Amino acid sequence: MLTKKMVDLIEANALQLSKDIKRKLLTHSSTRSYQDIDEKTLHDWIYDVCSRYSYWLDEDKEKGEVQQHYKDLGKERFRQNFELPEVISALYLTKRRLWEFIAISREVDSALNLNQIIELSFLLVRFFDHAVLHVTEGYEEMLSEYGYEAPLSNSERLAESIAAKTKRQEEILEEPKLPTFSFTKGMIRLSYYRQG
Repeated sequence: MLTKKMVDLIEANALQLSKDIKRKLLTHSSTRSYQDIDEKTLHDWIYDVCSRYSYWLDEDKEKGEVQQHYKDLGKERFRQNFELPEVISALYLTKRRLWEFIAISREVDSALNLNQIIELSFLLVRFFDHAVLHVTEGYEEMLSEYGYEAPLSNSERLAESIAAKTKRQEEILEEPKLPTFSFTKGMIRLSYYRQG
């Protein structure tokens, strides 16, 4: 594999990468719930991904163990009261830090050729796309266990959602009421009426 050198480099630097990603999750506005997690636990979660990167990238495991791992992760984050957008944001911030590391490594080591960078970038994007998909599946499975049903899976619920959205839009687009003033027995009366 062309990217073996880069993958080995990521795994060799897993400790520092994990620290960088942890720092980002603890300070980023889109991952506030992560600030409530013990820092060692958070570091271990991140280190698990970075230190086993070549294992996770193995295509044969894409639909098996990796899929189950991230579905379970989605379920676990649901039980821990994380919002799904925060979990997805954490994955995105992890991917972005790995991207930055790849870019810096390319500048430092000119022996890395463009094909290696492109191949690893493709694998990185594919891996995190699948991670987001499977985390979401696991999270939604937990939602359904608690009785939540997505509108698109139930035609009556979909119709209710569309009607509610239409009503909200109508309220927003409703003509404003204009004030009128009238004087009665030395008093000013203020009332509103709709134009038209």
